[in-house]
Order: sequence, then structure tokens, then C-alpha cells
Amino acid sequence: MGREALEPGRWGKISSTEFKPGKWRAQAWYRDFAGHYHRPQARGSSATGAARTLENKLHEMRDAGLVGGSTTIEPATPMSDVFDQWLQEKRAEAQVTSQSLNTYTSTLERELRPSLGALRVREVTPVAVNRVLMALSAAGKHDTARQTRNVLSQIMMMCVRYGAAPFNPVRDAVTVRKPKRGAVHTLKLDEIVQLRAAVRRWEARPPATRGKRSITLLPQIVDTMIGTGLRIGECLALRQSDVDLDTEVPTLTVTGTVVRVEETTPAGIVKGRLARQAKPKSDTSRRTITLPDFVVTALREAIGLGLDGGPDKLVFPSTEGTPRSPGRVREQLRQAREGTGIKVTPHDFRRTIATRVANETTIGNATALLGHADEGTTVRHYVDRTHVAPDLRIVIDQLVQQAEAESTPEANSE
Repeated sequence: MGREALEPGRWGKISSTEFKPGKWRAQAWYRDFAGHYHRPQARGSSATGAARTLENKLHEMRDAGLVGGSTTIEPATPMSDVFDQWLQEKRAEAQVTSQSLNTYTSTLERELRPSLGALRVREVTPVAVNRVLMALSAAGKHDTARQTRNVLSQIMMMCVRYGAAPFNPVRDAVTVRKPKRGAVHTLKLDEIVQLRAAVRRWEARPPATRGKRSITLLPQIVDTMIGTGLRIGECLALRQSDVDLDTEVPTLTVTGTVVRVEETTPAGIVKGRLARQAKPKSDTSRRTITLPDFVVTALREAIGLGLDGGPDKLVFPSTEGTPRSPGRVREQLRQAREGTGIKVTPHDFRRTIATRVANETTIGNATALLGHADEGTTVRHYVDRTHVAPDLRIVIDQLVQQAEAESTPEANSE
């Protein structure tokens, strides 16, 4: 009976021989991920030293195979290694945006590695998954729990494909449900007036120190978001080529968004920077919006300042010609509204216009304006629905009148 073949990425027993006094050679058979056998060797001043050096070399050979993507995952593989492989495959697919990759990485580092990283694949059971998800839900982190469940489900499906798990344990784990939401927060008409005035006062304030105060473009950004329902990332990613202000019906087209990307310097340091992603959040987010007059004015003001918009010719660039930070805009809005008693975030502008459009026209119009894939998302998260039924008196009167007309003797005799 022949010797059992080594599994790809594994090596056999390391043997050491002394070929000269005080000189040792260690050897072992290694099978790569393509199935080929190799017999690497290493030297040392002792049998133990040579074997240790060879073992390090074998690990390097295996890791080189992992980088090539031809790895194998087994029931005994640590989940920390599985996480690395999954991220590597996601990057290799080239179908995931940098924003999504950042979200996946954050979920792995913050939630999954600390809670499951030391387990083996076979130890990730529905009970183990429940423990993680229930802890997040109990802490009120419902969105994080849902994201964690989604990422872990994809990871465990990869384990199923590799034959390391008989089924996806996330499938039988608890389903994360958010508590019933409260009322959608929208701005009242008088609050819109107060806020727009407050933002302009804040922009025109004297500089805190000598010198020229930087232009924040906050009034123009606020007006654009109020009048279009854009996400803040979409607003800050607007290019001059995306707006058409000189036609009879002025428009802007959403073609991208601002995201944070990570880059590794030659020194191996990972740094993050803001970049314009040449596609919006989803396929349905790509849309063209007609512009009310006050938005046209705001966009003309921003473009008319002649700021350096960088290679993309951004409408709302930073002072360095790069994409403006959404976080910085949120902070500036918080400063501008101080003393007004108005609580507002950039996303509240989106909810406000969605509510107005839905209640004055249709949910379908609001969904199209916001760039949602379905009306359910718009209804659940963006529209503060009125509880007053529409005026249907004419329709109901006609119902009764028709019933009475059909019940008259003249109608029955015919």
C-alpha cells in the first residue's frame, strides 16, 4: 500500500543529518497548492537549528501559495486565517467598491476577530454566532449586528465551498431585527428658514484670528442638499460636468460619491485619504434631478468662486482641491446651528424633501428622487407619513350617487 499523499500546502516529517562536523542539513517533502512535490532543505549548526530554519522556509512557501489565492480551508483552520482569505478573495474579485471593502474590514477587526478569530472553522456553530449577534443587539448596535451577520454569512459560505463546513451556521442563527422605528425626523418650514439664515451668518462671521478665513461653502452645500435630497457623499462628489444650469430645465446628475480609501506607503504604513468614487452607492443611485431656482443659485455661487476643484473639477472642493470631508461638513453644520434650538443632520435634509415629495405627490416620486431600489426603503426610513387621510369626498360621493341611481325604479325597469 503506497504512502498517503500529502494535502496541498502541507509537508511531511522533517529529517536532519550531519553532513560535516557541526554542520546539519534538514529536509522535508512539501506539496504545493498545484499538487507538485518539492524537497526544500535548510542548514544549521545543530539538528534543531536546521529544522527550525527549514520550518520557517516551509511556512513561507505555504504563505506564498496563500497569496496566490490557491489556498485550502479545513475544519481545523483558524477563523483568523479564514478572514484574511475572504478579504483577499473579495479584493481579487474587483467587484467590490473601496467603501464596501473598508466596511468589511472594519466589521472584521472590530467585531469578528475579537469574538471568533481564535476559533477553528468547525467550532463556529449557530450557538457561537448567536452569542455574537445577541451581544451586539443587547448593546443596541442593531445596524452593526446586521452587518456582522451579513459578513459572517459570506465568510461561512466560502468555508462551505472549500468543504471545511457542512453547512452555513449563520443560516440557523438568530435573525437580527431592529426595534420599530420612531417618527422620521424632518425639518419644519420655519426651521428651514432659520437654519438657512444661521448658516449664512456663520459663514460670514469674522475670522477667529488674523488672516483670511477659509471658505467652507456650507450655505451652498446646505441649499443643494435641501433642494435635491442628495446624500452628503453624493453632494460633495459633484463635478462641474455633472450640473447643467443653462438649459430651460436645469439638472444635476449623480455619478459618484466621496469615500475613504486606504493606501500603503513604501514604508509599509497604511494611510487613509478621501477620494471621489466614480460610481454612487448603488446602481439605482445614479440619477438625474431637476433643480429648483435656489439650488441653481447655490451651485452658481459655488462654481463662481473659482476654487481649485482638482482633476475632477469638484463643485464643493476642499481648500486643497481634494474632496471635502463629510465629517467636517457635519461638524460645521453643528457649529452653525448652535443657539437656534434646531436639531439637524445632513441626512435630515434628505428625509425632509422625501416627506414633502411623498405627501404632496407619490411615494414613487420620492423613491426616484432619493435613488432607492424600492419604495419600501423610502417608506420605512425616510418619509414622515401624515396620519390625515386625503380628501376623497368627491370619490365617495360618486359611489353613493351611483348606488342610488342604480336602485331607482327607472333603473330597475330597464
